[in-house]
Amino acid sequence: MKISELINTLQQIQVTYGDIAITGGAMLDDVPLSQVSVTDVEGMEVWPHDPNGVAGKHKIDGVFFQ
Repeated sequence: MKISELINTLQQIQVTYGDIAITGGAMLDDVPLSQVSVTDVEGMEVWPHDPNGVAGKHKIDGVFFQ
């Protein structure tokens, strides 16, 4: 992921969720950043996908990088 892509993604998140914290994530050697998600306090992804159908059920925790 390029810096410009990350900035654009974070701006989209900020518009939707406000100025939330970056709460976690990890990068490994020789593996670029590939996913940015918003998680709730239960650790479930609510953005960009809501695979567990939990969006809106719990307070937003922050942004998670992978």
